[in-house]
Amino acid sequence: MRITAEATEKGVTEHSFTLDRPDEPVPGVLWLPEGASGPRPLVLLCHGGTQEKRAPNIVALGRRLVRHLDYAAVAIDCPHHGERMPEAERGMSREERRQAMRGRLFGEGRRATMERAMGDWTETLDAVSARPDVGVGPVGWWGLSMGCAFGVPFVSREPRVDAAVLGLAGWDESSPRAGFDELARNITVPVLFIVQWHDEVVRREHACNLFGLLGSERKTMHANPGRHVEVPLFERQAAEDFFAEHLGKVAEPAEAPAA
Repeated sequence: MRITAEATEKGVTEHSFTLDRPDEPVPGVLWLPEGASGPRPLVLLCHGGTQEKRAPNIVALGRRLVRHLDYAAVAIDCPHHGERMPEAERGMSREERRQAMRGRLFGEGRRATMERAMGDWTETLDAVSARPDVGVGPVGWWGLSMGCAFGVPFVSREPRVDAAVLGLAGWDESSPRAGFDELARNITVPVLFIVQWHDEVVRREHACNLFGLLGSERKTMHANPGRHVEVPLFERQAAEDFFAEHLGKVAEPAEAPAA
């Protein structure tokens, strides 16, 4: 993990970094309280399809988790997104890129894309947790839409994740995503699940199917009117409250023994 830039604003220090991976370097951003020393809870923020690590909603949520809870937050460019976008897609419209993305997520290359993303996130968690200003503490996952499509397999397999915000994705038994339902059943950590009732990308009944499959005993659905990208801003506060409840507070530093 190589830090490539650092800046501090209003108590939040932003570290840009590059993670060396076998296929290609993975760029990311780590947000921490200014002058932080670990351990502290860490939230992994996975952007949606056609977005990237500095999408406005990702940056806003990362910074508020640092400011309000003293947490650490990290985001990376997922495969084929942000600085990893294929050259052939750089001139495409959002809809054209969405179609290309759907081919990778649900077509013949799905397994390879998923495994690549899982490896990227596992290495990111390893590298960030090894930093003394983060340390080994509770871990949360936040991912909607494509962030949920990657989040279901990651959260089901990664024992370090203690709570997850998921949503804007669904499950249709006729779709060729073999094993996805079993992965959802393997998720047992607390989950906050977001549904947009007039979602033009994911049918509401498919989103409800996925929610029903989740094996968590503690799971809550928030359903809001609106289209796929119209998640209300108050859901950021809901996510913050959810993580505060399930990841806890930052431990107070131990007092030095008296001389």
